[in-house]
Amino acid sequence: MPLLHRLPNMTIRVNVPDHPPPHVHVVLADRRDALVDLATLAVTSRTERIAEIPEALAWIAAHRDHALAAFKEYNPS
Repeated sequence: MPLLHRLPNMTIRVNVPDHPPPHVHVVLADRRDALVDLATLAVTSRTERIAEIPEALAWIAAHRDHALAAFKEYNPS
């Protein structure tokens, strides 16, 4: 999985291969995983509370274009 960014207790990744819509995975240190839709920044997987990932959501919002380009590069179609 291409790593986009590392935070102290989580990483932001793109899975290969993965399904639409374009999204990233926020993976916590204990391996819980949240899918974040790049169009809306909505957390579409509820394996943890949104309150646990505010730093990741802020990074994704600030780097949405980079994350979307990575998703499209690794998941063409």
